[in-house]
Amino acid sequence: MNDLEMRIQAIEDRAAIVELTGHYCHMARTGDVAGIVDLFCEDGVMEAGDTREQGHDRLLEVYREAFSGLRPLPCVHNHTVVLDGDRATGCCSVEIRMVQSGEAITAAGHYDDTFRRVGSDWKFAHRNLTLYHQVPHVKGWA
Repeated sequence: MNDLEMRIQAIEDRAAIVELTGHYCHMARTGDVAGIVDLFCEDGVMEAGDTREQGHDRLLEVYREAFSGLRPLPCVHNHTVVLDGDRATGCCSVEIRMVQSGEAITAAGHYDDTFRRVGSDWKFAHRNLTLYHQVPHVKGWA
């Protein structure tokens, strides 16, 4: 592959990875648990706080349970992506609005991600969610 082809491939890879994080948000918004899990590698890991879950079967259970009581409206931005062949790392900020037990909740944080190319697709190998706050909307975060 010549330099121009490598540069174009890098642009396409970064765009695909950013789009992957967007797909995750839209699937969360619609409650598409199977779709979310398919965005992960078969041995993919999701971490949030003290929780660490791995593999499609376990992720299906966890996301089904999580979405049974709420419907999150996540928005991601401020992406960074570092490519390394068929692997990549990245970080993106997240803001989440949701209704939980009839109450409006706001949350903010970031994802630290590891990505792996599977065939021609990029997938999450590892997601780690760090929340800065998760509070009732009427209370505010300050």
